[in-house]
Amino acid sequence: MGLGDYCDLITPSDFKRWDGRILADWMRGNEDNIGPTQLEKLNEILSPIWDKCIGLIEGNHETAIQQYHHYNMMKEILKKANGKNNPPWDKVPYGGVQCIIRLNFKRRGSNESHDYKIHARHGEGSARTSGARALAVLRLSQTFIDANITLMGHLHGQESPDIPQRLILRNGRVKALGALATMTGAWLRAYMQGVPPCYLERWGTPPSVLGCPRIVLIPDQQIMILEKARRTVAL
Repeated sequence: MGLGDYCDLITPSDFKRWDGRILADWMRGNEDNIGPTQLEKLNEILSPIWDKCIGLIEGNHETAIQQYHHYNMMKEILKKANGKNNPPWDKVPYGGVQCIIRLNFKRRGSNESHDYKIHARHGEGSARTSGARALAVLRLSQTFIDANITLMGHLHGQESPDIPQRLILRNGRVKALGALATMTGAWLRAYMQGVPPCYLERWGTPPSVLGCPRIVLIPDQQIMILEKARRTVAL
């Protein structure tokens, strides 16, 4: 599931964020063609897994370039995701700014089945501390209280607050509904020595741990495992 902000899409007219000195080499010479150039790079990275994607949510960066520069980035990304190499049963749908996903697992040759409901939202607002980001995820988890998994992007982190145990009545019995909630990671690097500061460093935003969490589902045992990624460098 894509949670939005697939590219930074920062243009020269964005005086708060633009700095031509920190452009990637593959962006140089394309300063007047930001959206299409980043789209091609995105497709190069994600084309091996488009057929594994169950949906794409829109982020504020995609919204901004459409509103201010009349370039529908989400429409173009969805064209790439649903290219001619994908069979029709692998269609990647547009998820809006948030969506509910129902995963149904069935055991072959059996009537056994297990459902997982996922609430995924790009997110909004700002938060600089880990506690503030965790609180934002916790608040989102209360929107759809029967969701097994809550996913949120936007704030560049992997915070995953503990969700209070939820009690439900099912078939005349009180049962506990297990739930996980997490932010879906960060990919924007700042604070690099020898490189001009990007807008995150200029604004005093703390550096993020790059990478994304992974959720492992073991349906027949009713187990959900949340694993965080942390890339470290020896000093």
